[in-house]
Amino acid sequence: MKKLALLPILLILSTVYADNADVSLNYKDIVEPNETVEIEIKIKNTSTTYLWKCKASVDLKLLGDEIQYFTIISEPSWDEKIQIGSSINGKIEIKISSDADNVKLRIPIIISGTKGKCACTPFMEGPFYAEITVKNKGIEAFNYAESLYNEGKYEEAMEKYDEAKKYFLNYFDEKNARICLIKAKNCEGHLKLNSGISYFNAGDLENAKKEFEDAKSIFEDEEMIKICEEWIEKCIPPSTTPPATTPLPTTLAPTTSPPTTPPVTTPLTTSPQGSNSKTIFLILLFVAIASVIIFTIKITKK
Repeated sequence: MKKLALLPILLILSTVYADNADVSLNYKDIVEPNETVEIEIKIKNTSTTYLWKCKASVDLKLLGDEIQYFTIISEPSWDEKIQIGSSINGKIEIKISSDADNVKLRIPIIISGTKGKCACTPFMEGPFYAEITVKNKGIEAFNYAESLYNEGKYEEAMEKYDEAKKYFLNYFDEKNARICLIKAKNCEGHLKLNSGISYFNAGDLENAKKEFEDAKSIFEDEEMIKICEEWIEKCIPPSTTPPATTPLPTTLAPTTSPPTTPPVTTPLTTSPQGSNSKTIFLILLFVAIASVIIFTIKITKK
């Protein structure tokens, strides 16, 4: 805890309102996103009269970019009269935003009220600054993961992205938690891609193709998906690429009967027995003709 005792500072006030109170602030000076911070305030009446209806508040007009990193939950006020030399205590509560970066906040606090026996003279003291450092452990882990990712150390980077995601979820910073989830998946995709390349270089195309397909299913980036597809194509040998097929017609072609095979005919052969009978017949015919001729000649001579 940081305890800060501040001397009163006059802000656009006349010397009539100076040195009305000493203000001390007590607060936690290092916080994380989505954390509620209590700034304890002690006001001591150092004037020569009474202080009335005092109030401690954050002066929004003095804030710059810091205003986006926190919201005010409560600011104290006191209705009682503060005697000379007496003190009162209260606290301002603020809530650090869930997506606050690593940033140092200077929160201006002013004390206002009235003074005098009639409580009719206004006064204001301040600003008193509470200096609070917001330490976003999620961003620190994320930035370290990014450096590992850029070095190609995907396994270590994936662990750091997961760590950062847990911090962001604790801060209820869903946007950055989602970014960490995507980054961790990219690391897994790169590990699969590198594994596929190792298999490919070793000639194991089957396992290489499987790793490339797994990597493609993990990546959400179009460029990385295209790279995976190119590697997948390299794993398919040209001979195994199926040829382009022409779609079949919607109507059936006319049915044709298959050609019939003509019956096989065996050439006729002359048996030896048939050949001998023909020879004998010719001899007998010749003998008969010769006999007729001889007989005719004899008759003619007579």
